[in-house]
Amino acid sequence: MKKQQDLFDFAYLTSNFQSHIDTLYSLARHERWDYLRDPQPNKHQVLWNYIRYTFKRLSYLHEKNPQEKYLYFSTRAFCFNTGLFTDRFESIYALFAPNDSGYTTQWKLQGFYKESAHELNKIHPLPQRANYFDSVRDLIYDTRRDLRINIDHILGDEENLKRVPEQYRDMSSLPIKIRAHAVEYAKIRIQENYKAAVPQYFNGKIQFLIPISLEDPTVVDLSLAVRRDGDVYTGKTCLTLDMAYNNARLIAKPESDWLIGGI
Repeated sequence: MKKQQDLFDFAYLTSNFQSHIDTLYSLARHERWDYLRDPQPNKHQVLWNYIRYTFKRLSYLHEKNPQEKYLYFSTRAFCFNTGLFTDRFESIYALFAPNDSGYTTQWKLQGFYKESAHELNKIHPLPQRANYFDSVRDLIYDTRRDLRINIDHILGDEENLKRVPEQYRDMSSLPIKIRAHAVEYAKIRIQENYKAAVPQYFNGKIQFLIPISLEDPTVVDLSLAVRRDGDVYTGKTCLTLDMAYNNARLIAKPESDWLIGGI
């Protein structure tokens, strides 16, 4: 198996993959699995991406430590732990069967099942969940460290600029709004509540997503992704709130109010 393999290349997900996602959505504990600002009703885009990138992480962990049983293989089945739970706290697994002849992929998706389902009786041991950090301390933003932002990259990069709400993009005061207002207020929010800095996993490392309010402090307009560089944090990439939620959900269900629809 290749490191960071894409699920869509690894297996045939069937023509009704959306129905499998709908089943998983119904099976898992309730949370927000759809975008807020660019919704596609009942498509559960966040859940699609969550499963895809969970598999990427598991394939990497399996390649690195095959003895840790992150993936299950046999001649009859392939299985991985989605990392999700039912309302009664049973783990949920993705199960694959051998693909039909004539297909380029070895496996096809059979479905998503809770651990007590009879379909999983042939799987032993059940594979473990993905992990993204070595210590819980990695998930806590250190407010003692300086935060430095690359405003030229944030506003000079076309993709970054598109993520800024349209009403602010052409304002001559936008650099000052970000540097002297939004970032400083974000620091205060994190000092007040460390959960305001939400961890995300990107390029093999933990980063933090911090809330950026460009005008009204009760309205979060976008998120700034910051990473640890030596003894300081640096930020040069901004994300829409949907993008930020999508990225944060890979590690854990976000609890910070600004990211789940509050302020």
